[in-house]
Amino acid sequence: AQVLVVTHLAQVAAYADRHLVVEKADDASAAVSTVTWVTGEDRLHELARMLSGTAESKVALAHAAELLEQSAAAATAVRAPQ
Repeated sequence: AQVLVVTHLAQVAAYADRHLVVEKADDASAAVSTVTWVTGEDRLHELARMLSGTAESKVALAHAAELLEQSAAAATAVRAPQ
């Protein structure tokens, strides 16, 4: 089964198997939307941006790293044989 979740909450996004960022840019004549798959450091910075509004906040980066660690631990626990 697949589930598609659209969220503005980093606490939810951290648990995703794949993290996609949708951005919209427009000028006077047209609007363009892009979808980017973020992984690794890019994902960490995106989660930090979602938490604080800036990807450069040291506190937000630490919190984002903690969220990713927690989600990885939860995924490992779910996949572990019973």
